[in-house]
Amino acid sequence: MPRCKNPTMGPFSSSDGAVNMGVACHIYSAAKNGPRGWGDKKPDFIRSEENGIWCCHTHAALIDKNKGKDYSADTLFSWKELAEARVKKQMNDIPSPLGWVETISVTDFPLPQIRPTITLSRWNLLYGKQCVGKTTLLEFAASISNSKYAERFLGNENRLFEATLNYSTVDDYDKKINLEILNKEFKRIENGQSCLLSPGDLEIIYCDDSDLRPLIHEDHIDLMQRVLNVDKAALMSLCEIGTKTLMSGEIKFEQATEYVEDQDSHEDDYISRPKLKLDGSPFYELQFKSKAWKRNEFVSYERLATSEKAKLVLDLQITKGRETAKQRLTLLIVEGLAKNFDEDNFQNLLEALRREHFQAIVSIPPYLESIILDKKENEQHDYLTNWCLKAVG
Repeated sequence: MPRCKNPTMGPFSSSDGAVNMGVACHIYSAAKNGPRGWGDKKPDFIRSEENGIWCCHTHAALIDKNKGKDYSADTLFSWKELAEARVKKQMNDIPSPLGWVETISVTDFPLPQIRPTITLSRWNLLYGKQCVGKTTLLEFAASISNSKYAERFLGNENRLFEATLNYSTVDDYDKKINLEILNKEFKRIENGQSCLLSPGDLEIIYCDDSDLRPLIHEDHIDLMQRVLNVDKAALMSLCEIGTKTLMSGEIKFEQATEYVEDQDSHEDDYISRPKLKLDGSPFYELQFKSKAWKRNEFVSYERLATSEKAKLVLDLQITKGRETAKQRLTLLIVEGLAKNFDEDNFQNLLEALRREHFQAIVSIPPYLESIILDKKENEQHDYLTNWCLKAVG
């Protein structure tokens, strides 16, 4: 367990020799009907050390309670990978971006009923009624990496907003980030120290639908830099990689053309000219070509359907998460961008995220909530395997 410091081996107190207090546990169960079952694994894998995790007595018992439903196989494999990375760092000073976000909590809010807390697994499905603080919880977490997500809480005179996120890295078993907002002041506090910048070992990527349209002064390069929270060089690199997950295709930027009335003509004639931003600089538009389309042509971002824009942006966020996870602990939060997904698209999203190496929180769209909860409860669908339900409120 990432924050566990319980000893698992040590000397006898009154004689030579050693006492072993650790437990070698199965991740997928030794028995097919045991905690976490066998998944799709073969008997040789079930018996191998690859399927083992070393725990203290307390956590060895805990992970198997409730038939193992509270601790998925993916979660335990991630814990094991982090523990092995820590040992490699101690032995060979090999750096690692691995880590674990454990809890997110709203600890102070003007409305006393809003104090949500979630304990995270590797893959998390979030649900809850309206006005219980679900979005508040996620926005607070997102503001660790970008304070713009806390802006709606600023300016509330003499009202305190506070949240806490606990996480572990290869170098630190127990890290805590506190967020405090009072009036117009926003503070990040890391292990008791006020910090101007977001932590260098943690990245929170937040995917919401409020950012899909450019502001009046923006072109599509400006839009994507703001949405993805990257500089221009990083944006161009992400677009060169292209989209490969939800909406596979190619991306390019070209200066846009606009049609305006010809002032020199007595007829209602229009002429084309290069489109400019408000400051007079060229307006570059994003053009996209999907591999799934029968027509082999690029289409302007503005001509895409809302659901297609959401898929495109979310695909780029996943690509960013994949690249960021090579350098630091990464948590991807998907909220509004999936709200228009039908069940097939939602399934594709969950299956795609399970192939990635970062942690993820996906907020279940309200109209899919009863369907997903019913299927998860009855364990009818493989795509929900290892996704842990997290209720807020």
